[in-house]
Amino acid sequence: MMTPKSKMDWMVEQSQQDRAALTADELVARLQLQPPIDPLQVAATEKRLLRTGGSDFGSRYDGKLEFVRSRGLFLLFYNTKYDLGLPNGEHHPRTRFSISHELGHFFIDHHHQSLRSGARAHRSTGEFCSHRQIEREADAFAASLLMPTQFARPIINQQELSMGRIESIAKSFGVSTVSAAIRSVRLSDFPCALAGINGGQVAWMFPSEALVAAGIYPKRGFMPESAKQPWENLQSGNADRTVGEGQVVDWFRTFGNDERHEVWVTEEFHPIPIMNTLIALLTIDENTLVGDDDEHEEDN
Repeated sequence: MMTPKSKMDWMVEQSQQDRAALTADELVARLQLQPPIDPLQVAATEKRLLRTGGSDFGSRYDGKLEFVRSRGLFLLFYNTKYDLGLPNGEHHPRTRFSISHELGHFFIDHHHQSLRSGARAHRSTGEFCSHRQIEREADAFAASLLMPTQFARPIINQQELSMGRIESIAKSFGVSTVSAAIRSVRLSDFPCALAGINGGQVAWMFPSEALVAAGIYPKRGFMPESAKQPWENLQSGNADRTVGEGQVVDWFRTFGNDERHEVWVTEEFHPIPIMNTLIALLTIDENTLVGDDDEHEEDN
């Protein structure tokens, strides 16, 4: 089981990821880009220092950025295996994310300087799969580059999130369902979270700011009872979506705020077979949380 993070640990890590996302937002504004964002177009703006190349690298990696000191250049490689069957010049959402992730390593200053100082080349596989903070920062940059805050936030907050809405958002920005779901949750004004179940346990979780403001925090390294059957279905090849209902205590940490434990959570399970991952969109009626706050104030 994964070592639980303290509230402070989580806040520090999230702050660093938020700064990486802000770096991408600032880049989009500086280059005056409009969605859907072409990450190769972004790379071309740095052609003095950066070269790109794509090929079918099989299972070796989805993206890699390395610094060639003898040439004073960064080389960005991306895997085109997901592009099979697409028209020439078009790229699958996973390919677009991989390119954007490697651009994160290029544009995030301490990543850039680390590579220049002799750090090993970064190799990435998949989206939001690594627990290394440097990779999570590059993921945050990629998600923000492809779904810039100024364009995505108004669309996301037209109403509460559902997997149906997230899929529609994903298509409009040219990103994967997983990437759109994580970015949508992070930009949502409503209390919600996205959990990723892999290897028989919750491997990662992203909350909305409204959820954290209510004293409800991510937890990983466990398997909620309501997720066991959807997970088993995915392992047996059944990619059907399911809907369930649980409580805050089933999914989250509250760090002593026990009055939140019995608040109901709506669960939408969505299998992602290519990643062998089950994602769960977790939403809470904000009126329920407001009611708890009112009662707490009255008690005081």
